[in-house]
Amino acid sequence: MDHTILIADSGGTQTDWCFVDKEKEKHFFSTKSFHPSNWGSSFFEEFSEYWTSKREMKEAYVFFYGAGCLNEDNKQVISTYFTRWGFRKVNVYSDLLGACHALLGKNKGTVAILGTGSVVCHFNGNEITEIQGGLGYLLGDEGSGYFFGKILITKFLKGDFEESTMNLLLKLLGNRSEIMSKVYGEHGKSYLSSLALKVKDLKDSNLEIEKCHYENINNFVNISLLNSCIDARDLCVVGSYGYFNAEILKKLIGSFDIKLIKCIQYPIRFLSDFVIENAD
Repeated sequence: MDHTILIADSGGTQTDWCFVDKEKEKHFFSTKSFHPSNWGSSFFEEFSEYWTSKREMKEAYVFFYGAGCLNEDNKQVISTYFTRWGFRKVNVYSDLLGACHALLGKNKGTVAILGTGSVVCHFNGNEITEIQGGLGYLLGDEGSGYFFGKILITKFLKGDFEESTMNLLLKLLGNRSEIMSKVYGEHGKSYLSSLALKVKDLKDSNLEIEKCHYENINNFVNISLLNSCIDARDLCVVGSYGYFNAEILKKLIGSFDIKLIKCIQYPIRFLSDFVIENAD
């Protein structure tokens, strides 16, 4: 290989990178998310300085897969900045296509992202032919970490849990005023999205919290999955929320004779293999 490659998988929480040097050695690292909601002059100035410090990467061919990059204007913004920063041959794709490449390669199938946000699609081996979900946290994202946090907090603030669960969550999350200030603060979306991880270890010991996961994933199955891929018999999933709740997902889709055949937390390692094999 006579050139270096820089591969990005950027979701709602962070961006995972793989730098491939000329000896085809892979170097993995992570940064903050390149989600369009984070964009602004200070964001791009910060990364201008960041890439200046990564001189060995500056002339790499870029393969950027990002949340929000189904939008052509957003693709152009990413392409413009990476070109300005000195990278060569910048390719920008959606994170959903990245999930398809990581999970399916060039095979056809149904793929879902269940992470900070949620979306499901059908892939024909070359391109995405159908999408459901992916409307963002204000309009949807059922089955995501964010949506779980919304369900959990709503039930807690309404006092819908039994006393033991209420006391447990009070210790973990704080009182009503503390929670409300976080939910409606500058980082409210991130706060709600973080709650699934915060209570992850309680799922197996607390039935009420487990039921919140069931409600969340059931919403995804009925609203997104069955509406878009009702003929699908297999499902591949990427994303931390889906990964940590794979057993619940298996049970719920199993009732519709759909099998969860692959579930990974982070796609970057599989995605880097695909890009290296198929890069020009």
